[in-house]
Amino acid sequence: MNKKIIFACTSGIATSAVATEKVVQYCKSHGINVDAIQSNIGTIAQQDEMADIIIVTSAVKMELKTPILNGLPLLTGFGEEELLEKIVAILKK
Repeated sequence: MNKKIIFACTSGIATSAVATEKVVQYCKSHGINVDAIQSNIGTIAQQDEMADIIIVTSAVKMELKTPILNGLPLLTGFGEEELLEKIVAILKK
């Protein structure tokens, strides 16, 4: 199964890269190949519907058609497993 995920942070480089690595590995262990797209918060509105999920590591207060998940647990470790399970569940729908 191949899925696309947009990973976005303020700069599109730093924290989203950490989140990307964790999610890609977790999904791979669950039979999902992820095409990871690095982005920044300022461009995700234009990327709506280009991916299956958008994972952000900065605060976002916008409504999009694509599900947006807060990726902060991937950086702190608190709630990480629950978030990874939620990501896999959404991707397997």
